[in-house]
Amino acid sequence: MNSQLTAQVAALISSQSFSLVEGSDPFAPELLCDFWSHGQKHIKHRRATLDAFTQSESKIEAAENELETIFRDFFAEEMLIRVVTAIYTAADQRRGQCQAEPIARSLFLSFLDVKRIILKILVSEQGLSTETLKRINTTRRSIERWTDMLLGQYVQRLGLDEFAHDVERARDFGEDQLSEQNAIHAAQTWNLINAGLRVSFPSGLTSQTTADWESMLGAVLACFPEDCFSQSATIKSLRQIRYERSGTDAESSPNGLPEIFRQRMLGLSISNVIPGKMSKQISPSDSQKPAFSSPQSISFTQIRHRNQKESS
Repeated sequence: MNSQLTAQVAALISSQSFSLVEGSDPFAPELLCDFWSHGQKHIKHRRATLDAFTQSESKIEAAENELETIFRDFFAEEMLIRVVTAIYTAADQRRGQCQAEPIARSLFLSFLDVKRIILKILVSEQGLSTETLKRINTTRRSIERWTDMLLGQYVQRLGLDEFAHDVERARDFGEDQLSEQNAIHAAQTWNLINAGLRVSFPSGLTSQTTADWESMLGAVLACFPEDCFSQSATIKSLRQIRYERSGTDAESSPNGLPEIFRQRMLGLSISNVIPGKMSKQISPSDSQKPAFSSPQSISFTQIRHRNQKESS
């Protein structure tokens, strides 16, 4: 997957992230296992590739263009990992649990370790021309700005400063996003962001990777609750999701809400409603059920055992 697709997926996840953060159900342990194991396999492949190039200066000179592509793709991957880790951290904090955050932080630290190797190569200036170094540095700084933009709301609203490159810059982005979140043109803003990403990350050559990166992204997207998607498999707007979820909590769900009101909330025509049809009554026993189910814990021992079974 090239850097353009990775950046667009990061923007998609960020734009819809609060529908995941505001969910009530715990994450499926098998999805977190897939996220961590595939992510670790991918980053190990990146590390092995870099180690092979850094054995001698002549190898770096011979693969200068390839290294530039690898660096660009990696910086885009780091952007996505920062966004996902911030989302999982916010989700755990809202649910009062410690389930997804440690898994995501472990993978995030592995990415930072590989980034240290890349920065060491750039600082040494061995085997890379000055023009190549300038292009790589320009790309890195551009991706850092995009990262702070995607993390803006998490820095401004939730104080997750540690995932931003420049906290003040991310906070400025967050203030703008919060002021525009209820605007009519909010969806158009993300369309412009995607257009900007396509310009900043032109499609073209991509570094060779295994299928683990795409499998990891699939695990992240699978963590989004079922109610986030419409029947056509498109993601609903956050406003619609909040409307629909507002009637699921016992303290905010009126008994026997007429179907006509529910249809109006969904923006449907009154003429499409069958007169006299009422929504399902809520029994007293249902209102006494706990609103949140207890989260299922997951340990690194489980992950290691599963990886051992896969390799055997």
